[in-house]
Amino acid sequence: MREVDDALSRAYAQRGAASPSSGVTPTPHWSSRTPEHEATSPSSGSEARSARTASTGRRTVTWHRHGESGGEPARASQSIDPTAIQELQWPGIVLALEREWSHRFDQMADRLIESRDRQNIKVLLFTSCHRAEGRTTLVLTLARALARRPGRTVLVDADLTGPMLAHALGLHPEFGLDDVVTAGHALADALIHAPDDHLWILPLRVAAASPREFLASPGWSCTMARLRREFDLVLVDGSPIFTGLSAAVLHRAVDAAILVHSRSMTGERSLLRAREVLDAGGIPLLGLAETFV
Repeated sequence: MREVDDALSRAYAQRGAASPSSGVTPTPHWSSRTPEHEATSPSSGSEARSARTASTGRRTVTWHRHGESGGEPARASQSIDPTAIQELQWPGIVLALEREWSHRFDQMADRLIESRDRQNIKVLLFTSCHRAEGRTTLVLTLARALARRPGRTVLVDADLTGPMLAHALGLHPEFGLDDVVTAGHALADALIHAPDDHLWILPLRVAAASPREFLASPGWSCTMARLRREFDLVLVDGSPIFTGLSAAVLHRAVDAAILVHSRSMTGERSLLRAREVLDAGGIPLLGLAETFV
């Protein structure tokens, strides 16, 4: 716990050095039919809110009225309208972990929400030292816990050398993160909404030919900025650190990292090296998550 607290303190100190951006102007690689999102504060206390929504093509416009606002005029917000599906095909191991260890994942979900609310940590990178340490399984199970809480959570497959989220969830997307970043497709075309699960998915259809160029491109940074505005939490399932891909190129897109490891596969020396890579890339370590694989 002390290591986690120290990591949170470092994250807060680094983020406090610069004020957060008030917004990012949409760039040409997004379609003009995907307008900017104007954030509105959630209701609290006895404040009543009613909303009515009108959809036009890929655009969704929502008007919010606050009954206790003393005559405050209605405010309009515009947001992306992702492709909707009926349900996700959750892996059996995820459902088994939820049955046996739901309290652990609930605790982790609560801590992430607390970090978001207290330190404005919204975009989280989940990485590991090596493959097959249970990283994607952990992210999927954690996402189910977060889906039971208020707010919008999106899962992003950014494992550029071995994407797995779409396959794990039984999805066959027509477009993915790769199409948005490298081919200029609209983000709404690649985002998948599973309303029954209260989750959004941004899959990666194919591995990136050049991960460094992919992550250094304006398309990547602009896509992540858009997700930061549209969602309350962004869970990024990233590549393992020791696959030839340096985590340093991610430092402008994520707020902090969670290092997933299996004691049977990764020793203390590898964990220390991974922390050094994250530090060198300017990514605060929020905590360690141990799996048993």
